[in-house]
Amino acid sequence: MKPWVILAAGLAGAVLSMSARAQDADLRTIFSAPIGIERAEETTSIPIDIRMDKLFIDASINGENREFIFDTGSPTLITREFADALGLATLAQNTGVDAHGTPVTMDIAVAETLTLAGVTFSDVPVLIFDPSTLELGPCVFDGGVIGSEIFPGSVWRIDTENRTLTIASGPGAEDRPVVRAPLSDFGYPHAPIIDYRIGDLADRALFDTGSAEAVTLFAQVADARPVRRHVDSDSLREGRGIEGISAGGASEIGDLLRFTLQEFELGGVNLGPLDGTVRQVPPTLAGAGLLSRYVVTLDYVNGEFRLTPRSAPEPRAPHAGYAIGYENGEARVAQLFEGSPAAEAGLELGDHVVTIDGHSTRISEGNPLCSAALWLADGVDFAAARTLEVERGGETLRIELP
Repeated sequence: MKPWVILAAGLAGAVLSMSARAQDADLRTIFSAPIGIERAEETTSIPIDIRMDKLFIDASINGENREFIFDTGSPTLITREFADALGLATLAQNTGVDAHGTPVTMDIAVAETLTLAGVTFSDVPVLIFDPSTLELGPCVFDGGVIGSEIFPGSVWRIDTENRTLTIASGPGAEDRPVVRAPLSDFGYPHAPIIDYRIGDLADRALFDTGSAEAVTLFAQVADARPVRRHVDSDSLREGRGIEGISAGGASEIGDLLRFTLQEFELGGVNLGPLDGTVRQVPPTLAGAGLLSRYVVTLDYVNGEFRLTPRSAPEPRAPHAGYAIGYENGEARVAQLFEGSPAAEAGLELGDHVVTIDGHSTRISEGNPLCSAALWLADGVDFAAARTLEVERGGETLRIELP
């Protein structure tokens, strides 16, 4: 997980509450109106690019092409710049809360068409978001986010092994799924909700590709006795730092927890052991970490969530025990876990990291912020790093990692 570049993971929380709190009757009508679907073929596949632990796809809105994050845990949103270029009319404005409980206000419009290869959706409500309010927002968002309100009426198959997203009018001749579980749709934004069980505890989770983890438990769930019984006690790691960055910015610094769940049951099948973490705001998330082991199918036609094993699971690097992210143009330690090699070597939360194995993190004309952030997210194996130079209290310190 690289929480400092996870910018869209919490947008669903903001908008799930928006629809319930909307004061304008016309706006509620827009949210509840069916979205039209026209297909050139019964099945369409489009390529997926993976960067910063995010899924990127190409799409067009009202005939204009852009790159978008594909995020099952978010409604569709477009950037302010793109909305202005399209001349979209704002129908209303509403305020919800993001993944960390921070109030977020967005304008609401309707896109006449949203096209993914051979599939065109019509009259799609979209939220308008200004990514410039986030330090790395312009580095991540081009057109915006393709989200869940277009899911009903189709079968969505997410295959990161072959880097394809398939959209079909109905179930096809799929590989043999090992998990078949109910998929619930509770209305706008039609987020994919699944039932899960840990021991005697039964609950619902959001399947959220905006979260890089396999499982992120709501803190009250993680603290429940049936759940604690199924956590590998030797895997528990406590730390401090931010949970991540959402629409309203970075979370407050707080306690962190990482662990391995021996049991996480979907559709009567135990997927454990799975690495997990905790969030302070509900719901529990089943995230993109599952895609390293499975092809995920969201069958909104039959209300079914399916997992099919990949031909070869993708190895996931062990958590390094620390995380670094850009804050006010400086690479700083955003998370640090007790007992980790980095903590034992003397690294401290908030340290300004100026080099990683000799590679400078400083922003310059030759190393602009977006390039530096992409390198930090995708070009560094923190578990394999051996030398950090940090600035602390006016001194430059060299930290050797075992």
